[in-house]
Amino acid sequence: MNADTSTATVPAVRRPGRALRIAVIMAAVLIVLLAMLAVAAAMSPVGWARERIEAALSERVGAPVNLGSVERVEVFSYTPTIVLRNLRMAQPDWAGPGDLLTVREVRMRVPVLPAIFRQSIEPGGIVIRGMTANLVRTAEGQWNWRRETKAPDEGQDNDRGMGIAGLTIEDSRFTLKEAKRKLVLAGAMSADARQGVRIGGTGTFDGAPARLQLNGAPVTSTGGDAPYPFTLDFASPLLTMTAKGTMRGALNVRDMRLAMAAKAPSLARLDDLIQAGLFGTAPIDLKAEVRRDGRDWFIERMSGSIGRSQLVGRMDVLKRDGRTKIDGDIRFSQFDFDDLSDARGKARAAAREAQTGERVLPETRINLAKIGPTDGTLRVKAQRLLFGQTTTFRTLAGTITLEGKKLTISDIRSELVQGVMTGRMTVDHRTGAKPMLNIDLMVQGGRLGPLVNAADRFDAPYRARIVLGGRGDTIREALSRADGHAGIVAVNGKVDRVVAAVLGQDLGRTVKAVVSDPDAQVPLRCIAVGFEADEGRLTATPFVIDTDISRSRGVGIIDLESERIALTIGGASKRKGGLRIMEPIRINGTMSRPSVSVAGFNNPPNTGDVIGAVVGSIGGALGLRKKEGPVVNGTGAVDCSGMARSILRATK
Repeated sequence: MNADTSTATVPAVRRPGRALRIAVIMAAVLIVLLAMLAVAAAMSPVGWARERIEAALSERVGAPVNLGSVERVEVFSYTPTIVLRNLRMAQPDWAGPGDLLTVREVRMRVPVLPAIFRQSIEPGGIVIRGMTANLVRTAEGQWNWRRETKAPDEGQDNDRGMGIAGLTIEDSRFTLKEAKRKLVLAGAMSADARQGVRIGGTGTFDGAPARLQLNGAPVTSTGGDAPYPFTLDFASPLLTMTAKGTMRGALNVRDMRLAMAAKAPSLARLDDLIQAGLFGTAPIDLKAEVRRDGRDWFIERMSGSIGRSQLVGRMDVLKRDGRTKIDGDIRFSQFDFDDLSDARGKARAAAREAQTGERVLPETRINLAKIGPTDGTLRVKAQRLLFGQTTTFRTLAGTITLEGKKLTISDIRSELVQGVMTGRMTVDHRTGAKPMLNIDLMVQGGRLGPLVNAADRFDAPYRARIVLGGRGDTIREALSRADGHAGIVAVNGKVDRVVAAVLGQDLGRTVKAVVSDPDAQVPLRCIAVGFEADEGRLTATPFVIDTDISRSRGVGIIDLESERIALTIGGASKRKGGLRIMEPIRINGTMSRPSVSVAGFNNPPNTGDVIGAVVGSIGGALGLRKKEGPVVNGTGAVDCSGMARSILRATK
């Protein structure tokens, strides 16, 4: 058998050593390329960056920026020293002539490799020499060092520290013209590894002398988030403020915790600096532990005094969607309403009182036209109320809510000497040149005698309600134009027999009660006194006082604009016959100084008054003189419940 001499085709097999050699060669080439790139990076020139730096800075401030030169010192280095010389940043056109910033020289070490791989860069060894910064801010809040009028998106800040490893500042100065805070300062800046950061200046705060000093720790290479301690002192006759705390990173004022103390003639002076929308008050002495996160402020523990008022509390002030949002709780161990006005407000009120005379209705300003984009809720409680004279009010609590230009005080509760007052008040300035004030206050559980400081003469449980609304820049002006109603109802009480007889205009019983038993009392069945308001003019309807022996009816008005009173009370005895007092009871004068005339008597009455009343009564009995005042029917029952429902109704 012949052997098969044909050969079979065998597939070629690649030797493993060849693939390995190819991989090694490719890796070697890559390493060489990276090495060449690294060498190039370590030796690359930086002059090309000058125009880019100029463009970026110019875009930020909206003004021309010139940079003399950008150079590197070392020929070969992965952290070369970059030198910027003769930087000049012009002021934006609106800020006036001159320069915003000039710097003679800036030196810094810049790591090259992180820049190549697009990692964060932490420059080190920054040395700034010959810097002059001229900062300007308008009353509208526009800074000259950034184009944007608005700050970055509120509540979205993730600010870190400066992220630099070492900072030195030499031969440098600054000026600050801050119209929004009424602050003008000029001073020096320095920083080194021994004394740390020092920024100090003098000038004026709303025209008064002012001094500012900020001291910080040395800026080292501990990282951008490392705690950075600092102190701040601001001194002026208008405000003294100190702060001590730590920032999250060097000079990161947008993320810090601090303990603050402030003294000022008014809370408004503190607000000039912190810009929280506060108002004028009596002198303040406050302390607080404060935290700032981005544009949000958290006043975590606050204590101190505003005038005679002593307080503790907390407050969050947030910035959202271009608005300030406040939420807080304030508790007063003692509170004086006068502390809500500063010296200028009290002087204006005194001048008005000198022109118009003493007034009862407060001149508290409620115009909200200047309220900025602010919303908030503040829960307030005063454990003790302070007044300049004896009052029935003891405590006060309520929730203050501000929604744009509408202010609501809800859940009002004030404990009285006897009884409690509850209700709500709104000030709505969303429409109209003047705000609309609406008041709805109810008093229950009280006693009438202590209310008028005459518990020995008469007393009864009472209820009262005020439902008024009107437009005006102050509470007084709004109420002087108010519509609505107000009144008081009392039942099942007691009254001196003498008083009841006088109310019934019964001369015989009055004389008998005075002579026989001046301390005797009779049942007081009903007091129903209501007023309907129309453009600030209160008209009495109904006005009924019903006792066991007499009944009285009143007519007249109280003018809230002038605060003048003109009321006439007539009466009838429930006993037939007897001499009648012909003169009615008249209540005149003003709300601050009312005068009461009984039977035409002077105050105090004299012998001639008594003789005149007797003669007049005899003349009335003989038909020679007509009885004056409202006609009163002393017979039958009065519908006290029906009158009470009308007087105490909720609607205007």
